[in-house]
Amino acid sequence: MRALGLYSGGLDSTLAIKIMLSHGIDVIPIGYVTPFFSPDIGYGEGVLGVPIVRVDITEEYIDVLLSPSHGYGKNMNPCIDCHRFMIRKTRSLLSIYGADFIVTGEVLGERPMSQTRWALKEVEKEAEGLVVRPLSGRLLPPTIPEQNGWIKREWLYDISGRRRDRQIELARAFGIREYKNPAGGCLLTDSNFSKRLRFLIGLKAKPSREELELLRFGRHFYVNNSWIIIGRNERENNIIKDVSLWDFKLFPIDYPGPTGIIVRGDSSDIAARLLVRYSDAPKGTRSRVMVFKNTGESYILEVEGMPDEEIGKIRI
Repeated sequence: MRALGLYSGGLDSTLAIKIMLSHGIDVIPIGYVTPFFSPDIGYGEGVLGVPIVRVDITEEYIDVLLSPSHGYGKNMNPCIDCHRFMIRKTRSLLSIYGADFIVTGEVLGERPMSQTRWALKEVEKEAEGLVVRPLSGRLLPPTIPEQNGWIKREWLYDISGRRRDRQIELARAFGIREYKNPAGGCLLTDSNFSKRLRFLIGLKAKPSREELELLRFGRHFYVNNSWIIIGRNERENNIIKDVSLWDFKLFPIDYPGPTGIIVRGDSSDIAARLLVRYSDAPKGTRSRVMVFKNTGESYILEVEGMPDEEIGKIRI
């Protein structure tokens, strides 16, 4: 028998797939990718010992994110709708990969919003009877794979709640010594990222993929209808330098410092003052900034860094 396994990168999904593999089920792990979450494919393939199929679902997922029928969690995380969408998407892939059912790492009672008994049943409507949850399967009604004899109920576990002791014990049994933090996988659960996302949705009802990607890095500011991003480190400076969505791009001249862009707007003087503030220029010193426009023009501004009290008013 063959199954598709939802691989998130966390320990639960890793264990769910390993359990099925250990009983001879041919599992093809599916790693869904968006700007908000993306499993470490290299790590996963090393632990699981099988290739992971990477599927970018960004364009479809944006609609789920913007209008979740079950609402959001604490931040901008539409957990129930997210899981339901992934089950629906995975079911559509079953015939493509010649698979018979779906395996997930969901644990009954582990998440207060998305893994209650009601939520698991609600999510399963997209592939009713075909979703096997190896970690909690003994606590849930028999699935079609069980009823048809494709898998055995004794292969399944009765794990529930938020404690991780049994998962850690299982990881040891499978020889898994390193695993990802269960709370660190989705940016939509992060309050700062969610604040930026609300800002962007306020600017544009349906943001593009690249606009969403921009939220992931840098310091963000909004003033005089200008959206400004200033890098925080060398990695982010390199990313900002290479993005294609910008009206202005700024570089420090006199002192080492970050790269900046104005995604939209024309407040280059303010962006330059922000750039100098986060550069190595001594406080109160005027410093030059090279400014490039997306039209091909360029010029130099000499400014003093913006005071912190002003920055606080415009930072997103």
